[in-house]
Amino acid sequence: MQEKYDIIFLGGGPAGYQGAIRAAQLGAKAAVIEQDYVGGVCLNRGCIPTKTIRASAETGRSLRRAKEYGFKTVEILPDIAAIIARKQRIVNMLRNSVEGLFRVNRIDLIEGRGILINPRTVEIRQENETHRIEAEKTVIATGSSPAALSVFPKHPKIFLPDDIHDISYLPKQMLVVGAGAVGVEMAAIFNELGSQVTLIEALDRMLPNEDKEMGGVLLTVFKRRKIKVLCGVKIKSVTESGQYFTIQLSDGTELKPDTILQSVGRRFNTEGIGLKKIGVATDDKGCVLVNEHLQTSIPSIYAAGDVIGGWLLAHIAFAEGICAAEHALGKESRIDYRVVPRCVFSIPEYAAVGISEDEARLQYPVKIARFPFKSLGMALAVGEIEGLTKIIAHAETDRILGAHIIGAHGADLISEIALAMKAEIPAKVIMETIHSHPTLSEVLLETAQALHGQAIHIPPTELMI
Repeated sequence: MQEKYDIIFLGGGPAGYQGAIRAAQLGAKAAVIEQDYVGGVCLNRGCIPTKTIRASAETGRSLRRAKEYGFKTVEILPDIAAIIARKQRIVNMLRNSVEGLFRVNRIDLIEGRGILINPRTVEIRQENETHRIEAEKTVIATGSSPAALSVFPKHPKIFLPDDIHDISYLPKQMLVVGAGAVGVEMAAIFNELGSQVTLIEALDRMLPNEDKEMGGVLLTVFKRRKIKVLCGVKIKSVTESGQYFTIQLSDGTELKPDTILQSVGRRFNTEGIGLKKIGVATDDKGCVLVNEHLQTSIPSIYAAGDVIGGWLLAHIAFAEGICAAEHALGKESRIDYRVVPRCVFSIPEYAAVGISEDEARLQYPVKIARFPFKSLGMALAVGEIEGLTKIIAHAETDRILGAHIIGAHGADLISEIALAMKAEIPAKVIMETIHSHPTLSEVLLETAQALHGQAIHIPPTELMI
């Protein structure tokens, strides 16, 4: 007899595991089918590994700057094996924590590949056996995988983003292909670890999906840190030449890296799981189509996380998994994408919420203010003066349309703006809210003051449009 559940999640990544825990909280009998590791790409090969390695890179950067803070300079030699080992310890600890949450919430974690046989039956294929389980509702949360360019051969020194976190050596000359979030993060990290990094982008600027001005600010920082950035170029040919590769670019430039990282987007993990057979609608790229409740074309089947497209971010997948679980179990939950913070953990960080300046100008009458980190007391005190904050607001209503931060802890700071936007709080309220001093959060206070012609630490009209 087949095991029966109230709800099944295909995939144990951010959408799957958070959705399953929420389902259990609502009293449902839930199962998660995962063929790899619980936590998905984010925990095992993405967000957490990247930020853990980044922490090591930042520590090295601080040690190299010891003289600025009144200490004698010491020799800094990164130990890549120790850095990767620390990363793995943290990943294992968090993975064990999620598995522990499954146990206390009585969620069944089933190892194997799940395939939809019909709207209420999932077949689980394991190494030596196959069996089936049933559920009234199913959530597709199978995630995404990194895309690759056909110009690159398979080679142990040509990495995809999911593999780079287990690198066993420190590259001397590293080429990063793609200046989106992952490429920018990795370029910054390996630069701080001591690699000479070249970052290339086929489009005309870094972070092409983000605010143009802020991409330019980050480009200036990268150049100052000796990261070579080439935009508007493509790879014509790749030749292996002993210890390095010979790369010919479309503008005639020749590069000779010993290591290559491809970060050129991701593809949806929707092939071979039975979607076409049972009639779950997808677009021509394999993205699952859903409504505001995350229901697919089959009402008893939901989808959440990367498989439904949009911003492929773990925190969106968290929200989607919870929304899908709630609606599947009778609540009137719907997903709201109006306010989604986006973070690039480069050094320094870039964070944004809402729309860019160019998008805002096309749609609304706007007022815009900027404030540099170098004019902030705390930034000077901690030695993190590179950066800029920009707030874009509706000129008539003072409603915040977007905000962009480049600077230390930008990913933490952006949450204040996200909350204000979600609650539809005008920018003036940020200006009128007393912020702790000295803190980096004052950069938002100062920007809001500048937005209203009340800047304290910059001239009245400077950085204001």
